[in-house]
Amino acid sequence: MRNTLNAFQILIGILLFASCVPQKELILLQDNPQVENQGKADELLRTFDLKPEAYTLKPGDVLSLRVQSTTPNEYNFLNAGVATFGATDPVLDGYTLDVAGNILLPAVGKINLSGLTMPEARVKVTEALKPFLKDPTVNLRLLTFRYTVLGEVTRQGQFTTYQDNLNVLEAIASASGLTPYANRSQVKLVRYENGQAKLYTFSLLDDDVLAMSNFFLQPNDMIVVDPLPAKAVRENLLANISLTLSIVATLSVLVSRFL
Repeated sequence: MRNTLNAFQILIGILLFASCVPQKELILLQDNPQVENQGKADELLRTFDLKPEAYTLKPGDVLSLRVQSTTPNEYNFLNAGVATFGATDPVLDGYTLDVAGNILLPAVGKINLSGLTMPEARVKVTEALKPFLKDPTVNLRLLTFRYTVLGEVTRQGQFTTYQDNLNVLEAIASASGLTPYANRSQVKLVRYENGQAKLYTFSLLDDDVLAMSNFFLQPNDMIVVDPLPAKAVRENLLANISLTLSIVATLSVLVSRFL
């Protein structure tokens, strides 16, 4: 019985030791770090051609519109219709593309933006405003770029960005980063297109991911980070070993008293 107890103790010690990370690999900006395979800041390793997939506007998208011009304020009919950022919800103050992909502006009427990228939409809105405003400068932002991050991240949830291009690493960073047990080699991306849910997987351990088109998100994308098998081992196996060890220790004490 005592040998069994000692064996369990040795096993737990090995598991705990294997899960330790040297402190020298955790502390940032050390004076004289003795760590192998350190990076060199001024040495260019590789160059990647980025492949961002430009998002095209669709019915239901909500846009923030801000227009500056040299037209006097009393003749600038868009002054009251500018989307605001602050205490109010910007989406409520934005312009929604109808089922045909149009936004409706006062005096100007309908402007069809369906299928256009954000730069193309800015140009089209600017051209539509030129007969009404002098030297208009248009700033458009997509207010409905939402994405979801689930699984082994610090803060799961749905997020909104006003960036035109957001990549996977930035999305994970907005969820406060990965947990220690995140499976960085099998990150899932769920994308909804044309009534279908498309599933992709990629590895954050491979730097080639930077050159993949799916590295950049589309609105309504979902990122799912699965746990490593070590999490189940840590949470279940070690817990069961501890419970078993406690039972064995208790039985050992009881047997020793009655023998």
